[in-house]
Amino acid sequence: MIADQEARRAFGGRYRLLEFVGEGSDARVYVAEDLTLRRRVALKILRADTAEDFGFTESFADQMRATSALSHPRVLPVYDWGVDPQPYTVTEYLTGGSLASLLREGYRLTPSQALMVGLEAARALVNIHKGGRAHLGLTPSAILFDSGARPYISDLGLAAALDEAAQRSAETVDAGTTGTADPAATPAAAGVVDSGDAPASYSRIEQAQDVHDLAMVLCEAVTGSRNLTVDVGGLDPIPITALGPLQAVLERAIAADPIGRLTAAELASELLRIAPLLPRPDPLPLAISKAPPADAGPTHGRSEAFEQIGPTVSERLAIPHDDIPRRRWPGLALAAILVLGGAAGGVWAWLSVASDPTVPDLQGHPQAAAASAAAESGWEVNEVLVRTPNIERGTILRTEPAAGTPLGEGETLDVFVSLGEPLILVADLDVVYGMTVDDAADELEAAGLDFAGETLANDDVVPAGNVIGLDVADGVFELEVGSDVVLLVSEGPADRVVPRVPESRELDAAAGALDAIQLVPRLVQEFSAEVPEGTVIAFRPASGNSLPIGSTVQVRVSLGPMPPPEPEEPAEDEEGLESEGQASEDDESGGEGSGG
Repeated sequence: MIADQEARRAFGGRYRLLEFVGEGSDARVYVAEDLTLRRRVALKILRADTAEDFGFTESFADQMRATSALSHPRVLPVYDWGVDPQPYTVTEYLTGGSLASLLREGYRLTPSQALMVGLEAARALVNIHKGGRAHLGLTPSAILFDSGARPYISDLGLAAALDEAAQRSAETVDAGTTGTADPAATPAAAGVVDSGDAPASYSRIEQAQDVHDLAMVLCEAVTGSRNLTVDVGGLDPIPITALGPLQAVLERAIAADPIGRLTAAELASELLRIAPLLPRPDPLPLAISKAPPADAGPTHGRSEAFEQIGPTVSERLAIPHDDIPRRRWPGLALAAILVLGGAAGGVWAWLSVASDPTVPDLQGHPQAAAASAAAESGWEVNEVLVRTPNIERGTILRTEPAAGTPLGEGETLDVFVSLGEPLILVADLDVVYGMTVDDAADELEAAGLDFAGETLANDDVVPAGNVIGLDVADGVFELEVGSDVVLLVSEGPADRVVPRVPESRELDAAAGALDAIQLVPRLVQEFSAEVPEGTVIAFRPASGNSLPIGSTVQVRVSLGPMPPPEPEEPAEDEEGLESEGQASEDDESGGEGSGG
């Protein structure tokens, strides 16, 4: 329970501000303590006047509901959000800072490092776009790192909510200026955003903007510039050679025509394709700083990141459930010492100090030795199970207090016991993504695991025969050393099923439905007495047929009813013409005879 006094001091009655992290045009960010769950979190508080923008609260609520429901390893999870006392979001607190902070320090990513960050971000965008959503605000500040330098996309939904509010505000101002304000014409009334429902699906062009923005972020991270070319004044632009093989991929991602840009899945596939052309990336030079103590109030110094007090979501996966302190064993009470006389109180105080037993040296002994020592001395034992390399399971590693320290009856002895070799994080094996089966099997062996076969699955990004990941059960985050591991191997994209023609039967809608599943539309016009001119008759092959990805589908569009044939002009009688010609010749001959 949160004490009333704590709640009064806390933001929203729950979050106690510990340290100011930074400030942007729309929000301030703090490291905070969640007083309910007693954990460090990142608290982003939006400007108070933001909530006054037309329709922002509804847009913000819809976006946050949708974001809270999204689950992907590289999308920063939203723990909580609210609008009182002003709009805020609560997310996992990552300790590695942002890409923006890294660039501000003057560091530039190598092409290999940019490829690693870009591949993970593109995979996250694939998941976001599959849900019909878009980020709309991808910048270096929106890419965060945990202590293992793993990148995460943050702020999903915030940019979209701010953009929707800005559009509504502009439309309201325009309507007020022209004197034609119509509530039914607002985006909310038109069904763009409906409070309580998921946000409307974003267009392919808006999703293509995410890919464009990611390409710009990667270019800036390597070159320090958001331009893929250098303007040398009047001459043809010179490519930025520092990007290496990334240059051509990023150019396709920022094509002038959004329809021609790479999708997130295509970007990930292209990055995988050029990965063998680049050396293995060096670790990112992230600075992991200390977090403020729990009893610290908010400060005003600027810092990008602090060490998590307790593990983050990604880091806690390294701690098996049985590593958490779980048992306390009560020791046996010693016999009471009877002290007679009026000075008994003072003598007892002296005896209690002088007779406290000391902690024996238990290091290297089996864990049963701690129970025996505690029973003899009247201590309680708090057993802490930890995994330690090269130490047999059940062996005592150390004690707190240390050996030789006096410990009074009823006090607690913390005993640290080995659980054996550390577990292997499934997340750390993400490196096998995109590898050949042989290379992935070598990676497993190097990690202390045994390759136990492969399972085939369809995948739109990874080429057939390459590895998608590990075939492990849901909820399995760690593996024991020596475990058998099955690899999940791509057999290429699944066949696409030709969709039904949209009810509107508009050409753009029909072509868009095919584009969305990576089938290629081709316009074919034909006459139809049943379907109005300009609308779609059907697909060929027909809806319901399965085709390989990239196959062409004819979009049959009506030209309207076939026009009636034009009437033919009557042909002249050739014999009549010949008769008339002969008569004319006879007349000429007769005239000559009479004259003679």
